[in-house]
Amino acid sequence: MTGRTFFSMAWRNLWRNRRRSLATVVSIAFGLTAVAIFAGYKGATYTGLANIAIHSDLIGHLTINKAGWRTEGKLHPARYLFSEAEIDQVREAIAKVAPGARVVERMSVMGLVSNGRNSTIFVANCLNPTDMLLLRGPFRGIPGVLQENSSRGAILGSGLADILGLEVGDGASILVNTIHGQANMADIDVEAIVDTGNLATNDKWMTLPLALAQDQLDAIGKAEGLTVLLPAAVNAPTLTGRAAEEAMYTTPTPDDETMNTLRNTLLDALARRGVHTEMITWQEQSPFYRQVKNMFDMMFGLLLGVVLAIVALSIANAMGMAVVERTREIGTLRAIGMRRASVVRLFVTEAVLLVVVGLLVGLALTFLVRAGVNALDVRYVPPSLSRDVQLYVGFAPLLTTAAALALAALATFAATVPARRAAHAPIISSLGHV
Repeated sequence: MTGRTFFSMAWRNLWRNRRRSLATVVSIAFGLTAVAIFAGYKGATYTGLANIAIHSDLIGHLTINKAGWRTEGKLHPARYLFSEAEIDQVREAIAKVAPGARVVERMSVMGLVSNGRNSTIFVANCLNPTDMLLLRGPFRGIPGVLQENSSRGAILGSGLADILGLEVGDGASILVNTIHGQANMADIDVEAIVDTGNLATNDKWMTLPLALAQDQLDAIGKAEGLTVLLPAAVNAPTLTGRAAEEAMYTTPTPDDETMNTLRNTLLDALARRGVHTEMITWQEQSPFYRQVKNMFDMMFGLLLGVVLAIVALSIANAMGMAVVERTREIGTLRAIGMRRASVVRLFVTEAVLLVVVGLLVGLALTFLVRAGVNALDVRYVPPSLSRDVQLYVGFAPLLTTAAALALAALATFAATVPARRAAHAPIISSLGHV
């Protein structure tokens, strides 16, 4: 028998019991859809969290500090600040290793902020206004950036502003310690109030101009850390509104391998210049991203296992029932000369057809569900965030393909077992089966 004949027979056999075949196709389609939708949501969530960390939390792609900063920097801050000459050397090294990348100077400040009546603690991220825009990448059009040439402006987290009763345009005072231990005080003006989206920082977070922080810390011309922003983000077009929100889930970010390679290359280049540093990639600097990724990876593995088990049982049941009902037919085929391997091949072909139809229907259903969810603009508040975000479902071709191949393999195996058992039964017993 030719392959075309096998295909024709298998297709006609499936239509002999339409209800069972339809139920099997539906189970395969829904299984693939469930896996593909979750994989797409997982991938979009990873990308969104990465872009939030890099551009909204302003950590950039790579953070560079002097060697020893993380263990001794808070005890002896003056020893671990970059000088202007060292900053220039870092810029030169990065220009050679990653042409087009930008280096952003930054400081961090902690202290007390007061409205004249009450005080509370704050933690400030201090940047030049132009550098803050740069770190926002394609999302620089989103409100909440220091005004250009701002000398004493401040952006407050909405929780911090609520505690002190401050509004845009109000003044406040900050009290900090210099790197030498003396107290220093300055007046600030509230330029913007933003919801950081993080419950843990929203009531403490502040952004200040780098020049103001350097003056208050008595560290003019120095920087605590340097942040590297890669060329793709530097040259990205500015996005606002719905386009910016969806781009948060679709704009790719550099993976672990890319960042580790860049870090190792930069460490070697700076060491040769006599500048000893330690570097942290954005993945390492965002524990929330890592925790969510690990959790979703486990959930996806569990979901895939459950779906595969259900589909395998569905295929096994359909093929098992077909074999039992067609035992006499199998005996007849064997009696007229069909080989055992051909009998097995016939039932496997039927299973493969079921899987192919089910996967095609599942793929179409996946795109329909994905388009519907994204068009509805469903919003929710994730754990540890203080503002709602869009429920966005992407498409993960690699994971979807892997799931489809796993379903096909399981279906083939589930069809082979009962078919082999029936094909090896004695012909007389099969013909006499009732």
